[in-house]
Amino acid sequence: MTNSNLSAQAQKNINAWLTESKYAEYKTELEQLVAQENWKTLEDSFFTTVPFGTGGRRGTVGIGSNRINRVTIGESAQGLCDYLSTQIGESAKTDGIVIAHDTRTTSREFAEYVANIISANGFKTYLFDSFRATPELSFAVRHLNAAAGIVISASHNPPADNGFKAYWSDGGQIVPPHDKGIMEAVSRVTSLPLTKGELEGLPAGQAGVGARGEIVVIGAEVDAAYITAITQESMSASRTAKIVYSPLHGTGITSVKKVLQHAGFTDVTIVEEQATPDGTFPNLPNNIPNPEVPSASEMVTEYATRLHADIAITTDPDADRLGVVAPDTDGTYKLLTGNQIAALAAYHVASRISPPARGGVRGGGSFVVRTIVTTDLLDAIAADFGLTMYNHILIGFKYVAQLIRKHQDNGNETFIFGGEESYGLLKGSYCRDKDAAVAALLLCEMTSELKDQGKTLFWQLNEIYKKYGIFTETLNNISYPGAEGFQNMQKIMKQLRENPPKEVAGVNIVNVIDREKFEGTEKGNVLIFELSSDHHTRLTIRPSGTEPKIKIYTQLHAPVPLDISDEDLQTKKREEQARAKQLTDAFQELIA
Repeated sequence: MTNSNLSAQAQKNINAWLTESKYAEYKTELEQLVAQENWKTLEDSFFTTVPFGTGGRRGTVGIGSNRINRVTIGESAQGLCDYLSTQIGESAKTDGIVIAHDTRTTSREFAEYVANIISANGFKTYLFDSFRATPELSFAVRHLNAAAGIVISASHNPPADNGFKAYWSDGGQIVPPHDKGIMEAVSRVTSLPLTKGELEGLPAGQAGVGARGEIVVIGAEVDAAYITAITQESMSASRTAKIVYSPLHGTGITSVKKVLQHAGFTDVTIVEEQATPDGTFPNLPNNIPNPEVPSASEMVTEYATRLHADIAITTDPDADRLGVVAPDTDGTYKLLTGNQIAALAAYHVASRISPPARGGVRGGGSFVVRTIVTTDLLDAIAADFGLTMYNHILIGFKYVAQLIRKHQDNGNETFIFGGEESYGLLKGSYCRDKDAAVAALLLCEMTSELKDQGKTLFWQLNEIYKKYGIFTETLNNISYPGAEGFQNMQKIMKQLRENPPKEVAGVNIVNVIDREKFEGTEKGNVLIFELSSDHHTRLTIRPSGTEPKIKIYTQLHAPVPLDISDEDLQTKKREEQARAKQLTDAFQELIA
């Protein structure tokens, strides 16, 4: 078809979906959209092919090349099989692929479909018996010595979304060059080994006739090993905290709850209204299951206030991110930021590592990792305790896993801790992805220790600020939906590269770092504007790798006297928050 309302690429993709056999099940629905002249929907659905971003392939479920559906999911699975066969050979089929999924409405259907496609390619296939946390998939790949893993999930995205995330044999998410290799393999897929008709009524475990790979349903044995591995990462025996937990209708009920129980916490209250696995996320404001969004913690905060809890925690649908609410110094419950959670956990871990385990010199000892948009407070903590810090990596926990592989698996260093501002962290290397269960363990035992001393998490955070200075971080998200939004995001980044601002809100920009041109590390579409010579004050901008958004990160640093009063500290913190908002608002106006 040809139509002036559609871009050339959208027309090309629509024609493919109307004529090629692998898209046959969607032909009638697509013809209806064309007949209705629903050009905006058609353009948004077909102007591109949903890419591999920081969290794999993720998007709205529906018809189109830029949507998540059986074709894009099936092509991803087939492409992974083709790539493994080429790169590794027959041993990959014997080692097999592990599949997990979250609680979203289409996740089990997609997971079973993927299992049958993988089996039809002759691969041994491990499929969890029900929904599981994403980090358990990472653990399972390592535990079962599998060649790869797949998670069907859209993490904290809205209910209409889903996704496909691939893992390599070390349990880490796919990184270059494998991600590009798999995408190229996906683009070459012309047909899928099983059609919808052949799969109708075909349960997982019955892949049909022919030389199929075995489908093995897994569950309890892997669960037990995973829970044990996490509890072994404990750094304290204190278990006195009164805890409130909400899985936000997601998979955390299978991981976080069990870890806390196994670790010996006895006073744990579950938010029953949000405990039922439900991919529509019904009991959440705007149905958004994101611990980063304050509204997602409203119910758990109400529970905490009523029960006088010491800590309240939430997890996103695939239970890799942890939200934390705790009483502030004035007794009111407040949501910690991802940077604050990472700093508290890092301090808890670093301060308990025995001196011989500390390195401080690259090439030996222990190391900590953070992404480039995560707080520099982690650097200060690592330096104070003699730990090596790797702080240059791009956004995405897959790059943390990549450094574990480089410096621990293939080197002589020991990974201690990794954190990112988006509420993800990992202690230990039992898995290779961020894990809300180990984060919950660390924060709850830290809360217990502090409670035993009559103190709180916010007291500890203030003590950290007194020691290292106040680090203030903010994040602004600007949405750019659809094909037009995608083009606007590209235009903004192009303009900033070609004509970068000289100052923001009266503060001179002293240096601009373009990660597209950065030598010696992974390149990425990230621009960093430094506002101080010590590199601690900066603005960072990038397009999201999982959602149609541009993200603006602001970080400030203000040294304070070690003996500063609590009142003066609070005043300084408010001043820094106001300064951060001023800088962010001014920068946002520049790109409007």
